[in-house]
Amino acid sequence: MSWGLSVMLWIAAVFAPIIAWFFWWTWRRKEAACRLFIRERLFAQLTVGVSRPRQILKRALQGAAVLILLIAAARPRVGFHEEEAVASGLDLVVCIDVSKSMLADDVKPNRLTRAKLAAYDLISISRSDRLALVAFAGEAFVQCPLTLDAEAFRQSVESIDTDIIPEQGTAIADGLREAIEAFDKESTGSKAVVVISDGEDQEPGALEVATRAARDGIRIYTMGVGTRTGTILRGTDPYGNPVFVKDELGNAVKSRLDDDLLRKVAEQGNGFYLPLQGKPSVQVLYDRGLSQLPKSTLKAGKHREWIERFQWPLGLAIVLLVMESALSETASGRHPMPLLERVRGWIPKRAVNV
Repeated sequence: MSWGLSVMLWIAAVFAPIIAWFFWWTWRRKEAACRLFIRERLFAQLTVGVSRPRQILKRALQGAAVLILLIAAARPRVGFHEEEAVASGLDLVVCIDVSKSMLADDVKPNRLTRAKLAAYDLISISRSDRLALVAFAGEAFVQCPLTLDAEAFRQSVESIDTDIIPEQGTAIADGLREAIEAFDKESTGSKAVVVISDGEDQEPGALEVATRAARDGIRIYTMGVGTRTGTILRGTDPYGNPVFVKDELGNAVKSRLDDDLLRKVAEQGNGFYLPLQGKPSVQVLYDRGLSQLPKSTLKAGKHREWIERFQWPLGLAIVLLVMESALSETASGRHPMPLLERVRGWIPKRAVNV
């Protein structure tokens, strides 16, 4: 058993004592209002035959019906049947550069954060596509295999940083190789790779791998993050103080965007290059490139489809309300004379005609 809107159960638990108090308060207010106009001796005579237990039962039925209606609003679900999760989309591998140069802050807050934000934007735009994540620096590995589970992909993107790969550097070729390997045997439709990097490649072979991917029908798109003027890389010492990153000669290292290489990689991969400038860039990438590729039917295994059973408590609440309306407050089972008519019977006719 499960609940489609479980918050309604908490609301029912909170409102249960409030509803009980409300019915008790309205009952007491009703009696107090009657006693303002009717003497105590006459009030007892006017309410002859009225059964207090029946009055309590009627209000209990009303309160129970309200609570059961809240339970029905929580959408109880009992039983399920399994269905195959099917979507129409493409297989997309996102390669994110996690080298130390991605900590450069020539774009705010830094290059790596902007790259991760772009990956989040892809999640919201490519809802029906299977996504995979590859992190690369001096080497590469698959952080998240192809999946239709957007939350799993999001968590994988959130977990990457510049420390997850011990070997530093930037090897775009290794990232592309891992991306190609990430396409499983079920990848029968369109395949695409999106590389997000500053382009400071320190290993050869990226163009050759892109050419081979294009021959296999894999499109490669690149997005450059950073600026051409660049900035001096900063880090922290063991005590958390900011320091400049230096090379073997002791010179401060300045990192720049190398968009020329990224353009060439995209051209060899039958794709195109875009500078990363927020969500509009990701939208352009999808509209001009990814959305133009043929879609294929993707399967993501079976999932449970729960059967809604809100009709049961709803029907019970209706039965209780019908019982409450049919239940008389008199012990004999007949409806008592309306209280106003009884009061009029005790008032002299002359006073009534005035």
